Amino acid sequence: SKVGGIYLSGKLLLSIKEASELFGIGEHRLREIVRDDYECRYHLMIGRVIRIKRHAFEEFINQVEQI
Repeated sequence: SKVGGIYLSGKLLLSIKEASELFGIGEHRLREIVRDDYECRYHLMIGRVIRIKRHAFEEFINQVEQI
């Protein structure tokens, strides 16, 4: 799929903005979710940059009832 002019189909790591657009979750809420992800199950820090692990986050989304 193409989000914001970027093709995301092959990307494993997403920026907060890309994940927000793809999953329909606000950037602020995504940052809160990442802040609570102490075990780094669905995010990765590259320096100070947050990247969302796409497949792990999709699994998380499928398991929760409310975000």
